[in-house]
Amino acid sequence: MPAPHENLPYLKIIVVACIGIFASCAVAPETSRLPVSSYLRDDSSLTGRILAEVNSYRNGRGCGQLQRHAGLDRLAQQHSEYIRQKRGTFSLYGVNVSHFGFEGRALVARERYQMMNFSENVASTAPLEPNPAVALVKLWTGSKFHDYNMRSEWTHTGIGAVKDSDGTVFATQLFATVSNSQLGLRDRFTRF
Repeated sequence: MPAPHENLPYLKIIVVACIGIFASCAVAPETSRLPVSSYLRDDSSLTGRILAEVNSYRNGRGCGQLQRHAGLDRLAQQHSEYIRQKRGTFSLYGVNVSHFGFEGRALVARERYQMMNFSENVASTAPLEPNPAVALVKLWTGSKFHDYNMRSEWTHTGIGAVKDSDGTVFATQLFATVSNSQLGLRDRFTRF
């Protein structure tokens, strides 16, 4: 019969294996999941029309299509709600829109969704604008920095839009790129 200290290596292996089994059963925290866009079909919503206008603009300039990202959509929607609620109180970027909280949205995109190189466009339309998606993209193309955002090499976007009681639309479009480690992981799985 082996001495008790001779079984020690086997005991260590069994303990490590049990820890691995228990760890694999644990629920992963939300911050490690990448939401997958559910927008696989034509989206006739206002945010879908904004994306179609932006992608059409990008296509006309030789830029690739942006992929919709559900997590970025939520961040953009929250910011659009915020600027609608605070309309008329901003002084730095105009009375109806602001990039207030941008750093926080960028941090969430980086930490929760593994996004890099983050930027955003915000705008509001005139009340009762008949085609708000076209009007918003026109506003963004008229601004050097917003136009640059629309033409840059992004992989993903999130869009949020809110219509106020007078018909004014407040919109936020977030732009981001999946980190290189995420692209490498995706490429590794799509090669086989």
